[in-house]
Amino acid sequence: GLIENETQPFLNNTDHLAFSKELFQQHALVFKNLASSRMTLKSYKRDHALQMAYQGFTYLGLWAAKNADFVCLEPWCGIADGVGANQQLVDKEGINKLEPAETFTRTWAVALF
Repeated sequence: GLIENETQPFLNNTDHLAFSKELFQQHALVFKNLASSRMTLKSYKRDHALQMAYQGFTYLGLWAAKNADFVCLEPWCGIADGVGANQQLVDKEGINKLEPAETFTRTWAVALF
């Protein structure tokens, strides 16, 4: 469940990702420092789609259980520890620290069409 320290090139010169069961056999996909605040999941077999809007999230996790007939789309504000991390909460990548009485709110929305 640890995040690899080195990022891998992904979605080079494209904004489309073909989902397959094989894509998620070994790992979740974790996108960092998102340039967009929405994604669309569309079937090539049917005219149905899902659009998720997620303002203010730094990470996006895409994963599925092995051989599952579903995929999980999760906007995240933090991620698992990286390989070799010291596992100290204060040093954790993506940690959000709030002062007393401070609030932190994020929302996401899904549209089906």
